[in-house]
Amino acid sequence: MASQHRSSSYTNEEDLHLCHVYLDISQNPIVGINQSKDQLWARIEYDYNNPQSEFTITQSRPKRSLQCRMQVILTAVGKLRGCIRQIENLNPSGASEQDILNRAKTLLTQDAKYQKGFKFDHVWPILKDIEKFASVNNPTSTFERQIGNFASSQSESPTSESPTSATPGLSDFSLNINNEEIGGSSAERPIGVKKAKLKRKNDEQLATVLDTIKGENQQLVEILKKGNLDRQQNFDQNYQMQMQKIAASVFKEENKILYMDLNSIANLNLREFTRNEQLRIMQKRAQEQGLGAGSQGQGSQNNSDDFGQYYNILRRSGNNFPE
Repeated sequence: MASQHRSSSYTNEEDLHLCHVYLDISQNPIVGINQSKDQLWARIEYDYNNPQSEFTITQSRPKRSLQCRMQVILTAVGKLRGCIRQIENLNPSGASEQDILNRAKTLLTQDAKYQKGFKFDHVWPILKDIEKFASVNNPTSTFERQIGNFASSQSESPTSESPTSATPGLSDFSLNINNEEIGGSSAERPIGVKKAKLKRKNDEQLATVLDTIKGENQQLVEILKKGNLDRQQNFDQNYQMQMQKIAASVFKEENKILYMDLNSIANLNLREFTRNEQLRIMQKRAQEQGLGAGSQGQGSQNNSDDFGQYYNILRRSGNNFPE
């Protein structure tokens, strides 16, 4: 039987490519839900070895090789994060994030499997925040939950023979980095980035359309109000002008009657009618001039005075009124 060729060691670039593919598929909110172990790693194997990807494939990697490499990376990263959590629990005064990371790496070397130090700094930036997908109902590390479908845990409990650290402040607590202590409230699987962007874009477009419709409706209401007001004003002006024309015409005709010489009317009935009409017109004008305001007694007195004034004017004009 022909011997199988052993794959060469993974380069840093291959590790980065594998981690990117693993995160894209395992955390995809659409294809990453309820997928089996075989489906997960079949997709990872296909995407990793896809010649159309931006990464230049130097060596094709089988699914089993990718699984084992990813398990090694996730286990190491998970242990380092457990060390960081223990350092943070000490509340070191004035320590920066880099200081805490350095002390955590020193603490990690107390584990017999990591005496040579942490070897995955090149993938640490993209894996260190994966805990945001952890659930408080299952406080095991996110990494162990994700790789538990295809391999058993290789974590070992610390022994009492573990060497103490030469770094001050690290020998006062035990090295417990098998599992991360994940606290806080459970987080739901986040919505996909593309879906979130599309939803936000649709909401903004809908809000813009509603604002536009609201503005146009307001403008239409203002136009209708202005049109009604203009029509009412035009109607009032036309009505007043017509009434003024009618009043001027009536006033003109009444003046003709008032200044008519009764002596020139031979018909006695017509003369009497004209006289009564003159009296009616004078009485009406006396009421219109006097008029309207004040008490009834004052108004009556004004009417009498104005009526007498019109009466004297017509008598002097030659009309045959009684004394």
